[in-house]
Amino acid sequence: MQHESFYHRPWLAALLMVVATMACGCADAGTAHGVKLVSFHRDIQPIFTAKCASCHPTAYPYLDLRPGAAYRQLVGVSPPNAPSYERVLPWRPDLSYLLLHPVDPSRANLLTRHERTLIVDWILQGAKDD
Repeated sequence: MQHESFYHRPWLAALLMVVATMACGCADAGTAHGVKLVSFHRDIQPIFTAKCASCHPTAYPYLDLRPGAAYRQLVGVSPPNAPSYERVLPWRPDLSYLLLHPVDPSRANLLTRHERTLIVDWILQGAKDD
């Protein structure tokens, strides 16, 4: 596995930003410890529906990211090509295969920085099914 610099891992930058925000102790309405609470159904599933569900499961039958199936196929589930990982490991975006796996170069910019940050925040907050 090639070593990637910090600048090639936007999820790591997002993780550090979240930790820094939590450390400052700022609290706003609708937040926990200064961090906006991320909802799977309100924030994450719409990303998968808009950006991922057209190929998952049709072109990639091993993962269904459509509403009603995505959560149970992501959290605590190992991908067949990397059984030592879990697709989403709650509280650990740094170990979640969803964020670590090599992306098809034609899809490298599929998710915006904001969308990736929401996914990282959701995982950091325990990847709850709400």
